[in-house]
Amino acid sequence: MTALVFAGFGIGQDAGNPLILRKTNLATLTVWGLWWPAMIALALAAGRLWCAVCPMELVNRLALVAGRALGLRQIRLGRTLRAGWIAVALYLLLQFLVAGLSIHRVPHDTAVFLVTLLGLALVTGLVFRDTRSFCRGFCPAGALLSVYGRNTPIQLEMRDPAVCVDCATLDCIAVANRHRFDARSCPSLLLPFDRDPSSGCVLCLQCAKVCPHDNVGFGLAAADSPIRRRTLLRPSEAAFVMIALGFVMHEVVGEVAWADAVFHAVPFAFAARFPGVPVGWLEAIWFLAIAPALFWFAIAAAARLAGCRGTPGRLLTAAATGAAPVVAAAHLGKAAAKFAAWSGYLPLAIRDPRGLDTLRDIGDGDLAAPVAWAGLSSIGWCMLLLTAVIAVRSWSGARHPAPASPPAARTGLAGASLLFAAVFTAWVRQP
Repeated sequence: MTALVFAGFGIGQDAGNPLILRKTNLATLTVWGLWWPAMIALALAAGRLWCAVCPMELVNRLALVAGRALGLRQIRLGRTLRAGWIAVALYLLLQFLVAGLSIHRVPHDTAVFLVTLLGLALVTGLVFRDTRSFCRGFCPAGALLSVYGRNTPIQLEMRDPAVCVDCATLDCIAVANRHRFDARSCPSLLLPFDRDPSSGCVLCLQCAKVCPHDNVGFGLAAADSPIRRRTLLRPSEAAFVMIALGFVMHEVVGEVAWADAVFHAVPFAFAARFPGVPVGWLEAIWFLAIAPALFWFAIAAAARLAGCRGTPGRLLTAAATGAAPVVAAAHLGKAAAKFAAWSGYLPLAIRDPRGLDTLRDIGDGDLAAPVAWAGLSSIGWCMLLLTAVIAVRSWSGARHPAPASPPAARTGLAGASLLFAAVFTAWVRQP
C-alpha cells in the first residue's frame, strides 16, 4: 500500500487525460481497476475472505495494542457504530466523492484516500477498546462485503455441531484466550458455533486455530448450517442495498451511450439549466438518492399490492433482502467489464508506476493502448445468464426470510432482476 501511495502522490488532473491516466498510474489502476473489482468477485465467491488479509485490520489491531500499552482511556463502540450506520454513511460519502470530485481518476486523490483509510484505522484502534473497531464500525466496504458474501455456500463453519455442544472449554470464546497474539478466541466476540449471515465474521480463522478439536473449517457449509439461515438483512445492510442499487445502475448503464443518456437525462437537464453547478454532484444526487428512492417507492407500492402488510421499514428491509443477490451480481458485471478493460495496463503501470511516461507515449501514438480481453457483449451474455440463475434460485428462498415478508422480498427480487436484465440486454447488443 505504501508503494501505491507514493505512485499516486502529487499526480493530478493537470498531468493529462484523466481517463487514460487513471489506467496508466499504478495507484488508480490497482485501487479502482483491479482491487475493487476483485474484492467484489471474492465476496461473491468466498464471503469476507478479503478481510483476512486486509492491511487496515492489521493497523487497527496494532493501534489497539499500542493504546492499551500506553494506558490510553479507550471507549466502547456505541450501538449506532456497532449497527453499521457510520460505515454505510462513509460508503455513501465515498461514492459522492467519486462522482463529484472524480477521486478515482486522480492519482493524488487516490493516494490521499488510502492514507485517510490507514489513518482512520489507526485512530479508531487508539480510541476504541473494541477489537476490530475499524472493521465493525467504520470500514466503507464493510456492508458490501457482508451483504454480497452472505449467500455464498463457502463459509467458515463447524464440521460437526455436536462437538461444539459437548465442548467443555469453548476455547473459541474463552476470555482467557482473547488477548493472545495468535490462536485466540474470536476477536469480534462472536459465537463461531452459532453465527448468522450478518454476523460480521472477518475470517481471521483464530477460532479454527484455537479449537482443540479441529472442528472449525472454511469450505462448503451444509445447507442447514446456521450461517446459511434465511434471515433479513440488518437495517444498515438494507440501507446499503438501497443505495448500492442506484450506484450499480449508474455504473452499468454507463457502458452503453444511449442508456447512459436516458438514465442521466434528469441531472443533465438540471446541469443545462444551472450551468454553475458541477454536473458530477448533480449526477451523484440523482443516482445515490433520487433514482433509488423512486425505485424503492415503486417496489414498496407493488409489495403492498402483492399483499405485504408489514411496517414500511420491515417491508423495505425485506425487499432489499430479496434484491440483494441480483444487485451483487450486477455489481460483479461492472467489475468484470472494468477488469477486462483495465487489466492490460498492469504491465505498463509496473514498469512506470506514476504513469506519466506511458500516458505521453499513448498520447503521442508511440504506444498502443491495451485492449479489453473480453468484449462487453460477451460479458453481457454471461451476466444475463447469471441474473436469470440467481433470480430463479432466490425466488424459492424468498419464502423464508421472515413471516409476512415473502411478498416484499419477491417484489424486490423481481424488480431488481428486470431492471438489470434490461441493461445487460443492452450490453449484449453492443459491438
